[in-house]
Amino acid sequence: MRMERLWILALALGALLGFTPASNATAGSLGLIAALDTPAVRIDLAELKTRIAGGTEDSPPDLSHADLSGLVLDSMDFKRAKLTGARLVNAKLRGANLFTCDLTDAVLTGADLTKANMDGTVLRRANLERANLEGASLFATIVEAANLSGANLAHTRIIGYLRGAKLVGTDLRNANIGADPGNQSMGVMRATFVGADLSGANLTAANLFKADFSHATLTRARMAGADLRNADLIQADFTGADLTGARLDQANLDGAIFTNIVGRAQLKGLERARNADKAVFDAH
Repeated sequence: MRMERLWILALALGALLGFTPASNATAGSLGLIAALDTPAVRIDLAELKTRIAGGTEDSPPDLSHADLSGLVLDSMDFKRAKLTGARLVNAKLRGANLFTCDLTDAVLTGADLTKANMDGTVLRRANLERANLEGASLFATIVEAANLSGANLAHTRIIGYLRGAKLVGTDLRNANIGADPGNQSMGVMRATFVGADLSGANLTAANLFKADFSHATLTRARMAGADLRNADLIQADFTGADLTGARLDQANLDGAIFTNIVGRAQLKGLERARNADKAVFDAH
């Protein structure tokens, strides 16, 4: 594994272990302005394959601001390509290898990423509205401030940094978002949804063990049968959510709002939750 790949994974792992990715607010703002000012350049399939073939371990393909919208790119190996500001609207990327690719500010609305490998991928501020990521792998993936509203992430494996992400109405049924017990020597790797908006999201039967939903919005979310054991739910808003049969053993409920929820009587492990006395429930 080359140093660049190790650096990207180290950055992602640092975020997952609770360290905010190194960034400079001013530089980040300038980068976003530059991304918006740079027009996408249309690339056909033949040219894309040529560029990817020319990439090496030390010099990955640079596809920044490339317009690949609508192309059929199933099972393609992008060789850690730089895809910042790229457009992949409605592109077919089923089973594609996007391992450690940089998709910062990329637009993937309506893209089909079924079973794609997105481990270590950077999706900061990316737009994935209505994208299909069913069965995809997002391990050590940075999805900070990305928009996945209306996307399909059912059965998806997620150990990612989703701080401030927008997942309004997102399908996360049976998603495996639980902390990874196989990396305890590196610290607990878990999904981070701090400040994320999951209003109306479907998290039915999702594995959310030890996930961090502090300050997240989960109003009207469907979470029947979800596993929230050991999760951090500090000041999270579950107003109107369906929590029938959800497990809360050892979850931190400090300041969490559970008003008008469905299934309060069927909650499991509430008596073993931490700071349950500081949570807000409807009066009996």
